[in-house]
Amino acid sequence: MFGRKNSDFEQIVRDHRAAVTAFARSHVHNSSAVDDIVQETFIRVWRYLPTYRNEGSFEGWIIRICRNVARDFVRKNPVQAELTHDGATYDAYRDVNSSVKQAIAQLSDDHRHVITLCLVLGYSYEEAADILEVPIGTIRSRISRARETLQDQLASEYFPERKIG
Repeated sequence: MFGRKNSDFEQIVRDHRAAVTAFARSHVHNSSAVDDIVQETFIRVWRYLPTYRNEGSFEGWIIRICRNVARDFVRKNPVQAELTHDGATYDAYRDVNSSVKQAIAQLSDDHRHVITLCLVLGYSYEEAADILEVPIGTIRSRISRARETLQDQLASEYFPERKIG
């Protein structure tokens, strides 16, 4: 699929940076932490490229690596991971309304990850289940609960006189 030339590495980064960045943002809310996670993800992708077995999507494999890097980062840097988002925007979120972005940021980690994968990045439920290594029923449940939460949050913002729940 890819050789080991610098141009191949640059192409991988160009093709997958927006998705990796968006997924990293679902783990941390600080642009310098996101940048660290993205950089380490692509370093690992390049290092482990010879082990890629062509099972599932290539980007899904990259996102799984990003998930592992992000988990390690959050475990080792809990304070930096918790810092609030400092206003950086990324390609995958450019068309998302700022109120929706804020509502997504307030979701639990599990809900934010599935919303990012399925609704922002467009992965199927099956692909998201593979990336997150959980059953597809778990993805369906998390999407449903996340949508309910987002609907409640956004309805209360846009229709404050309406009683929710």
